[in-house]
Formats: sequence, structure tokens, C-alpha cells
Amino acid sequence: MRKDGANDDEGVAMSDETTGSASGGDDLYEGAGIATDADDRISAFWQAARGHVGFGKMETIVGGTPLDVVPPPSFSFGVGSEADEALAQVLDGTRAQTSAPREQFDELPRVGDLAIVLDAAGEPRALIRTTEVEDGADVVERFELVYPTDGPTPAVD
Repeated sequence: MRKDGANDDEGVAMSDETTGSASGGDDLYEGAGIATDADDRISAFWQAARGHVGFGKMETIVGGTPLDVVPPPSFSFGVGSEADEALAQVLDGTRAQTSAPREQFDELPRVGDLAIVLDAAGEPRALIRTTEVEDGADVVERFELVYPTDGPTPAVD
């Protein structure tokens, strides 16, 4: 993730501000109705999606684990219509990578990293997994859509 929260290859910002990691914390987004990592909407989406990465009902086998309870980070690809357009591209398979200058990263993404993509309204809509990272003058992160695998995002309980 870039230091400024942006990450893109076509002018669409990738912001992690919806995770509550901004200096204002989750309270900053609570009034706007945007899902944060502590939000029940993120937890419900993670419960529905985690089986697609092999984290099904693990507690019946090995007991509760942090991956079982803690959802991956969430973000949106920009704000407003930019976020929705980029999300639509992720869902239809036409967008599977982002890039940004190397100096804008605190920490490089790693192959296997998971993330929940939010729409412009802050609702969780997709789970993606990093499949490849190229570290050069620009960092290119390729990812795959893990959930949903086809059709519109299913409702979560």
C-alpha cells in the first residue's frame, strides 16, 4: 500500500482510508455509513467469502484462529463513480492489476495477500488475492477475484 493510500495505473486511487487506519479512526467513517474493519458488514462479508480461500468453518477442525475471525483489510479504488467503475472492472475480470511508484509504498504487497474491495458507498463487494508483485521503479500488483466468482455480489446475512 502506498504511503498516501493511493495505488493505481489509470488514475483511480486505491485508498485504505475506509479501513479506519486514518488518524481519525473508524469514527471518521461511522457517520458516512462506510464499512470499516470493525463493522459487522465487513465481518459478514468475510464470513461469506472465507470459504473461497480455504478458511471455512475451521473452528470445527482446529478451534478458532485469527484468520477465522479477523477479516483482511478493506479499501476502495478511489471515491464516488471512480470506485464503482473500478469495482465493476474487477468484478467483470477486466481489471486485475494496479501500479504505483515504488517510493510511495511503506510496505510492498505480497503474493497471497487478501483484501476486501468496497464500493463507493463503502459496502464490501469483492474479495481479491495478490497473485504477483513486480518491484521496480513502479510496483505492479496483479490480483485475482476470489469472491464472488460470477454474477452480482451475493447478499450477506
